[in-house]
Amino acid sequence: MSTPDRASELTPAAEVHDMWLSTLDFLAGNATPAWAHMIDAGSDFVMPPQVRALRRSTDRAAALARAEADRLAAAELFHFDTDACRAAAKAEVRTQSLLELAPSPSGLIVWEEAPFDTGGIPIRAASWGIAYDGGTWMSWWIDTAAAIRLRGLPNQILGINGHLTFHEEAHIPPNGWPGLVDRPEHRFYPAHRSLLGAWAAIDTGAVTQNRTLDPAPAVRKQAKRLRLDARPLRSYGAGTVPALATTPETIVQRTLGRLLLPHHPYPGNLPADLAPWHCYLADSGHCLLVMIDPMDKGSKTAAAHEDTTVADAFVPAPVKAVLRAGWRIEDGHIRTPMRYDIALGLLTDPDDDEFDTGHPAP
Repeated sequence: MSTPDRASELTPAAEVHDMWLSTLDFLAGNATPAWAHMIDAGSDFVMPPQVRALRRSTDRAAALARAEADRLAAAELFHFDTDACRAAAKAEVRTQSLLELAPSPSGLIVWEEAPFDTGGIPIRAASWGIAYDGGTWMSWWIDTAAAIRLRGLPNQILGINGHLTFHEEAHIPPNGWPGLVDRPEHRFYPAHRSLLGAWAAIDTGAVTQNRTLDPAPAVRKQAKRLRLDARPLRSYGAGTVPALATTPETIVQRTLGRLLLPHHPYPGNLPADLAPWHCYLADSGHCLLVMIDPMDKGSKTAAAHEDTTVADAFVPAPVKAVLRAGWRIEDGHIRTPMRYDIALGLLTDPDDDEFDTGHPAP
């Protein structure tokens, strides 16, 4: 595996496969003792409950490394050139299903121009995958060579950590939304904004795939030895047409998916701000996709030692119930003061349900 001398702060697409392989090599070997030492020293990693229940720090570190390796082994590989990085920084990020917004179930993105830094050291990459509970697990990675250069560290660290050094992670439960992406004042906002901004840029056309890079023969050989499938790299530049906004109709489709029944227009008149959020469900009839107050809190980020809030969740609410309870438009979404119970769901009057003829209430 090559170890290029990256004198500049830019990372070309040709290095991404090496970064991916060296990170997997780290996770298979040095991650367990390194992370166990960090845990013993007081670092608060995000851990699934079953991992946190393990008594020995070595066992916890090994479990975290295995899970990270599984996600990275299955990852699709992405690279943003400098123009794509700058386009993604301006992309609109709208609350929606994370699993639908992400360009692949698991992935690794490397930014040619680092979107942010920690103590002057560039954050070069982020990875993601399906979490233990069906939610989303996200990790951010430091540019090891830049850290060595900027901190005057021994070059041996590159051989220990690989091209990317773990920085922090976050776990977002199913149907949750990372609250920090909406809090520019928070010091960990750049991490969440950079990754979700990249996803949104791909989704809306703010960036465009301009080439595909197949792994080099040496990468294929090393991957085969590790029983891995070395995937082609998708390289992105700035989009050639204006980016499309993520519409309410798209968010409704992504949130409710197969629950939706098409061809059921609302029989009455809806205010213009509400109409795009209309949907029809077999068990609920005519509804509006609304946002409620936070139901839960996510895990801690490793570095922040603070709760990462799961932002307000979307739920379908009967049209009549929303109109009676009152509503407002906030950040383009419908907000309503209706009550939500964790066990019972949205608390509404059955008389508010509206079903079309031929589709009676269940």
